[in-house]
Amino acid sequence: MNKHIAIDLGASNGRVLVGDLKQFEVVHRFVTHNEQILGSFYWNLQSLFSEIKTGLKKAFALYPDQISSIGIDTWGVDYVLTDEKGGLVSLCYHYRDSRTDGMIEKVSSRLGGKMRIYERTGIAFQPFNTLYQLAAMQQDRPDAMKAARHYLSVPDLLAYWLCSVMKNERTHASTTQLYDPRTGDWAWDLIDEMQFDRSLFGRIVDSGTILGPLTEEVAHEVCAPKGVVVIASAAHDTASAVAAVPAAEGETPLYISSGTWSLLGVELASPLTDALAMESGFTNEIAASGNVRFLKNIMGMWIQQECVRHWEREEGQPISWKELDEQTLLCQDYQGYIDPADGRFLKPNTYDNLMVDRINSWCDEHGIARPSSKGEYMVAIYRGLARAYEKAIKDLEDVLKTKFTSLYIIGGGCKNEILDQWTASLTGLTVYAGPVEATALGNLVVQAWATGELSSLQEGRDRIRLEQKVKVFQS
Repeated sequence: MNKHIAIDLGASNGRVLVGDLKQFEVVHRFVTHNEQILGSFYWNLQSLFSEIKTGLKKAFALYPDQISSIGIDTWGVDYVLTDEKGGLVSLCYHYRDSRTDGMIEKVSSRLGGKMRIYERTGIAFQPFNTLYQLAAMQQDRPDAMKAARHYLSVPDLLAYWLCSVMKNERTHASTTQLYDPRTGDWAWDLIDEMQFDRSLFGRIVDSGTILGPLTEEVAHEVCAPKGVVVIASAAHDTASAVAAVPAAEGETPLYISSGTWSLLGVELASPLTDALAMESGFTNEIAASGNVRFLKNIMGMWIQQECVRHWEREEGQPISWKELDEQTLLCQDYQGYIDPADGRFLKPNTYDNLMVDRINSWCDEHGIARPSSKGEYMVAIYRGLARAYEKAIKDLEDVLKTKFTSLYIIGGGCKNEILDQWTASLTGLTVYAGPVEATALGNLVVQAWATGELSSLQEGRDRIRLEQKVKVFQS
């Protein structure tokens, strides 16, 4: 047994991959379904679990005796509450649901102000943070809160459904704004002041913790041999991606994990929670290594994806990404741009409020000519992202009192060579783009480390640097 299964769920799609750090393959791809029901926005977790089992069955059919472990990573902040027997007490809300609108101000007032919350948790203020989601549920669904006995993040729940072991993985717990990065435990004083039941929050385990074997039922359904274990990998997808940054030992790499979101930052030995860090919008999440991922959340390819989804629905056929890139390059003289941090770009398309309309309104408000073609919309998005990266890097240099000369862009978004080059040109940094499958590779690194195949996470990074493709873009 020398292969591992990485279950990688992003905000748009999911993959089940099998292999090792040198060679792996995607055996199953699927849409991470979400639904709008009576005005609320939910994840369809039962559908996701069914797709995961389909992928596992394909993986074990291909490699019946070579797979030793399974690890899951997903987006951050989202969660479920379960009853005493592990049953869901509510559907799983999507982080883009509007029920948390205005909740930052209410909770901050209740807990003594933003600075106190930031000093305790190190987490930047985003309306979708778990703290505000739970506060909204406490306000709107007291019945669910009263019935709840366990808090589980999405990857915690999926792991529980696979192996019947209920734990809270550390990297994901650190995204909640209810975790104390200094003590390595829940921020119990904030939990008490919010009047959340302490018993909801279970024992936090490190990335790489072996949870247990597949249940007999799941093993039988997916045709898995005995001995395959579920590992709490770096369950937050950004933590997995950062574990795969192909940096040399001793280097403090500047990175962007690029996908639906762009997560820009560095790894630090300890949290940084002063006023400048808070005002600059940086967050302190935990890395697979146990260090701190000091980073800023910047909107990423979500804006592009929503535009493309609208055009495909409107035209009734898929859009060629190659042709879209060609149109974008032909429109480079268009000088428009957007600010991806503007809150209007957070929500999904609705029938009366499309992403393209929001881009138009932003341009109107800022005296910028509206885009007039698909290519110009892409120019506005990519130029806006490159400008946001430039500003975030300058802010990071001010906070850390340092200068960077290079930037690693990892994840699916690094395939966008237009944005890679524009980022290099605007920031003046050398951009290293790759690996594309950073999240899955980081997931595999943590599993290989947990099972003793790697002596350290750094050994995994060294292997990735030697064995994976990385493109270089000069300023």
